[in-house]
Amino acid sequence: MKTLIAVVVALLITTTAKAAKPEDAIVIGQGKNKSLFVYKTQRKFVGATVEVYTSDGDLLTAQNLQKRKLIIDFGSALKDTYTIRVVKDGDIREFQYTKR
Repeated sequence: MKTLIAVVVALLITTTAKAAKPEDAIVIGQGKNKSLFVYKTQRKFVGATVEVYTSDGDLLTAQNLQKRKLIIDFGSALKDTYTIRVVKDGDIREFQYTKR
């Protein structure tokens, strides 16, 4: 009976772990790399359009997301708050990065 319970619990844990999908991960650079914005997303967003806007709403750059991980270097950018928008098939994700 204990073995059956252990197997059922292990099966539930495994199926629950597979059902949970990871959300997007964002890392703002630390130390010397404070100007880096690192974005890692789900596979479904590969091929999405990534747009960077200034605080005035002006489009700074746009490109396609080729892999699940994208690194944006704001090292030479002016001090401002930038909006990073990721768009694919009507699904939109927006993030803020403030360069000080």
